[in-house]
Amino acid sequence: MYGSLILVLFLGVLGIWKSIPVGFLLDVHPVMVCLMTILGGSLGVLVIYFIGTNVKSFLLKFIKPGKMAKKEHRLKEFLEKYGIPGLGFFSTLIMGPGLTMALGITLVNSHAKLLIWVIAGVVVWSILLTFIGQVGISIF
Repeated sequence: MYGSLILVLFLGVLGIWKSIPVGFLLDVHPVMVCLMTILGGSLGVLVIYFIGTNVKSFLLKFIKPGKMAKKEHRLKEFLEKYGIPGLGFFSTLIMGPGLTMALGITLVNSHAKLLIWVIAGVVVWSILLTFIGQVGISIF
């Protein structure tokens, strides 16, 4: 049981789209899946927040430059249209909390405000996706 919870927690660091399905596959209670996903996603975002701007150079080593430029361009457009709240909240679902925070740090001046909105996105989307997953499982 604890091994499954730790696995869901660490997958939450990588993204909410990874941890929730794995939590359901490991037959973890939905509330615990949601909590571990929130904790994992928030932990990953906090680590990136404290590391700061060095994240972008680290990511460039592992991601193809064209792919990174495309995501950064998308993020800039999103930032211009919706501001920091929209970027932090909606991009968390689309690109994942870690990548949103990493690229957002390079684009916005108010890192603390971005952190709050990304964590809010992690909480809301984790609850919503866990609920949708549980309803889908109970229907079938």
